[in-house]
Amino acid sequence: MLLFVAVFSITFSNQPQYTKPDKKEIKEIGLDELSEIINNRKNKVLVINIWATWCLPCKEEFPGLVNLSNQYEDKIDVVGISIDYPDEVESKIYPFLNKVQASFTNYVNVEKNAEKFINFLNGEWSGAIPATFIYDINGNQVEFFIGKKSFEEFEEVVLNYIN
Repeated sequence: MLLFVAVFSITFSNQPQYTKPDKKEIKEIGLDELSEIINNRKNKVLVINIWATWCLPCKEEFPGLVNLSNQYEDKIDVVGISIDYPDEVESKIYPFLNKVQASFTNYVNVEKNAEKFINFLNGEWSGAIPATFIYDINGNQVEFFIGKKSFEEFEEVVLNYIN
């Protein structure tokens, strides 16, 4: 928790959008954009995963999220939010996402207030990562996990909410 809070305690400068012609764009995300994603479900379950390139359990669980997204792309949206620094998109985030062949949407967090970010997602969340938050088609949070999960664990929970 302390390391997570320390990461967010540093003031982020306003960075330009990161775009690569051959890669998905990794946009910056704050609480307003995150709220919009949660509230506009389009009849799909939402899986939000908070991760970082320096977090070994995050990197170990990511292939399961990629598989989940690929297998259920018509019924769920998987969204990754990296808590790496915004200026590490090119040097760390893109290389990792390319390595695991992630095709789902990923963002880099720019909310400066760690406590606000944590409480926005779930007041019971300690801030530890990886953390995954699952929302039903109406935007209601129905599950959240702290720690590394497997594809099978994600699938078992998500299947409860797919129509």
